[in-house]
Amino acid sequence: MKALSIKPGYAMLIVAGLKTIECRSWKTNYRGDILICSTVKKEKNTIPSHALGIVTLKDVVPFKKSHLKAAYMDYYDEFEELYAWKLTNPRLIKPIPIKGKLSLWEYDGEVEVMKFDTEADEEKFVQEYWDPIII
Repeated sequence: MKALSIKPGYAMLIVAGLKTIECRSWKTNYRGDILICSTVKKEKNTIPSHALGIVTLKDVVPFKKSHLKAAYMDYYDEFEELYAWKLTNPRLIKPIPIKGKLSLWEYDGEVEVMKFDTEADEEKFVQEYWDPIII
């Protein structure tokens, strides 16, 4: 499975379905599922160095000012060539300790996608799997 390493705060927002645009300085022809991994960077109230979920990369288009909100960005330099990676279908997984890499990379380990029947099930997942590893 293709994987992408992202700063922990942004990785958590992506797998929660809140951040639907990832801003990158490079584009890819790949479309499909991507394992979202948080980088080793320690940020308060985040989970570093873990695979946290899967999203579908639906499209990659030139970044525009209209993408700022969905990318959780305040501004960007309009003269810099950036790309908006459109992310859909977020799915939480049991967190996997992982060391990230640059660019899109291949992860060949097992991934357990979680399914929730109720909001209470999702809350229980967070309490059991995320709360113990949040720094």
